Amino acid sequence: MQFAVQNADDIYKIFIADRRGKTATLERKDGYWLYNGQWKARPTAMENLLKTLTQVKVYYMAAKAGEKTMVETIAADGVKVEIYNRKNEKIKCYYVGGVTNDERGTYMMMEGAEVPYVTHIPSFVGQLRVRYMTGDDNWRDRAVFDVPYTDIQSVTVDYTKEKSESFVLEKQGDAYAVRPLHSTTPVLPGAPRKGIPEAYLTQFEKKIAEAYETTNTRRDSVTHLPPFVTITLKKTDGHTKTVRFWPVAVEMDPNLGTTYVERYFTDIDGKDFMLTQHLVMGILFKGYSFFYEGSPRSAVLKN
Repeated sequence: MQFAVQNADDIYKIFIADRRGKTATLERKDGYWLYNGQWKARPTAMENLLKTLTQVKVYYMAAKAGEKTMVETIAADGVKVEIYNRKNEKIKCYYVGGVTNDERGTYMMMEGAEVPYVTHIPSFVGQLRVRYMTGDDNWRDRAVFDVPYTDIQSVTVDYTKEKSESFVLEKQGDAYAVRPLHSTTPVLPGAPRKGIPEAYLTQFEKKIAEAYETTNTRRDSVTHLPPFVTITLKKTDGHTKTVRFWPVAVEMDPNLGTTYVERYFTDIDGKDFMLTQHLVMGILFKGYSFFYEGSPRSAVLKN
């Protein structure tokens, strides 16, 4: 009956497998969790899973007449959960099945046991089965950018149509310099406005996508089009990331009669294809003149 691990700090690896052969392996690293040996795991999903692993309790024992149905649902559509400690020793292993009719309880059965139980988390109303995911992208971290400004060496912002507003912002000692990306753009006189480059770079922390679009049928056609903007971030350790944005959800303002962008298809290093929101990413779309006194570009560039 003891499905919960008492201390989350004792959990170092979690293995989840469903009946269709899909698996998820989550391993604790220094400050994050690694998913299937390749990707950083999504923090909120890990938080929900760890809360479940440590707080799940038996809600009630089902009536004898209902045990067979519970076991059958676990066998047909359940997932196997294995939990390991720092020494890679298995400390828990159980199966998670379907939910009760009122969706307040979740069927679980310990490995080697004959009796299933209805479980829940006290004070939480809802099923727990959805927290034991095995989906390909469901576990993956959705961060597009997540870099402290002190770790940024340079940012290059290249607008396909507005070349004169494309720029490079680069760390030079303890200061930051901003210059036009293209040689055809006149260099603006003076130094950038005090504190503006640093304030801009702080926006590259915690920029999260709405979802992965890995299987979107439009991916190839979109990525062969010129993007609205390409942003390349180089860290002080030399690692670079190139992100391209294409407007995808364009809405009409009924009062002004103008259009505005709500979402973008977003490509990261030619590997990941995601959906991002303008509400989150728009603050990054500044122009070269924005950084100088008297700039008319205090708002986002039009796309």
